[in-house]
Amino acid sequence: MRWNVAVAALAASWGLIAVIVRELDLDAQVLVFYRLAFAATTLLIAALLFGRLRFLRVPRHRARIAVIGVTLGAHWFLFFATIKLSSVAVAVLMAYLAPIAIALLAPLVLPEQRSSVALVALVPAAGGIALVALGGEEGGAVRPLALLTGLLTAATYAALVLMTKKIAAEVPVIALTFWNYAIAAVAVAPLLVPAERVLPTADELPAVLALGVVFTALSGYLYIWFLRHVTAQAIGILAYIEPVSAAVLAWAISGEELNWQVLAGGALVIVAGLLVVLLEPEDAAAPEAAPVVPG
Repeated sequence: MRWNVAVAALAASWGLIAVIVRELDLDAQVLVFYRLAFAATTLLIAALLFGRLRFLRVPRHRARIAVIGVTLGAHWFLFFATIKLSSVAVAVLMAYLAPIAIALLAPLVLPEQRSSVALVALVPAAGGIALVALGGEEGGAVRPLALLTGLLTAATYAALVLMTKKIAAEVPVIALTFWNYAIAAVAVAPLLVPAERVLPTADELPAVLALGVVFTALSGYLYIWFLRHVTAQAIGILAYIEPVSAAVLAWAISGEELNWQVLAGGALVIVAGLLVVLLEPEDAAAPEAAPVVPG
C-alpha cells in the first residue's frame, strides 16, 4: 500500500503546476520547452555531482527511449493545443480518457492481470473528473480539430505510461528520466519559432525553474521510480487526483471559487483513489532486487 500512497501524494503535488502556470505570461510551448530543458539539465548536474554519470548510458532500449521522449513532447503540445482550440475543461476531460485505455490495454501489453479494483474505481473517477472539469467556467462546444487533438492527447498519455512501464525495470531511472526530457525538449524546440516571447523575465524565472527542477526533474524521477512498484492500471487511476488537487490549491492559494461540481467531483475522485490505495495490490513484478537497474 505504501507505493500506492506515494503515487497518490505525488499526483496531488502536481496540482501546484496549474497554479504556477496561471501566473506566468508565457506561451504554452515556451513553458513546455523550459520545463523539459531545465529538467534535463538538473538531472545531468545531479548525475555529475553524485557520480552517476555512467548511469546515463543506455545500452538497451535506445529506440524505445527515443520514442518515449518524442511522445512526451507530442503529448504536452497536444494537451496545450486542445486548451487553445477549446477550453481547459475539454482538454482535461479528453486527457483523462487515458486511464480507461490503460485499464483496458495494460493486461494485453504488460505482465499485469486485469484489475477488478481499477475497473471499479474508473467509474467514480471518470464521473468525478467530468464534474470537476465541467464545473469550471470554461465549458463550450468541442470543435472537430479540438476533438482530434484531445483524443491524441489521451492516446499519447496512455502510450507514455505503458511504454515507460514496460522498460522501467530494465533502465536506470535517472537515464530514462534524463533522456525522456532531453529528447522531448529537442522535439518541442521548433515550436518556439512562432512564440511571441521566448525569454522569461527575472520575476518569472523562479516559477519557471520550479516547474523544471521540482515539478519535472524531481517529480519525473519519482514517477518512474514508483512506476516500478505500482501497476500501470493503478497509476492511471491515481493520476485523477491531479486536477482535483489543482482546483483545491487554486482555491486555497489564489482564491478561486469552489462550486458544488468541483466538491462533488473531488469526493468521487478521492473515493476512487482510496479504492486503489487500500485494495489494489502493488506490482508483484516490482524489481526489489532486480539486476542492472541502479537508480
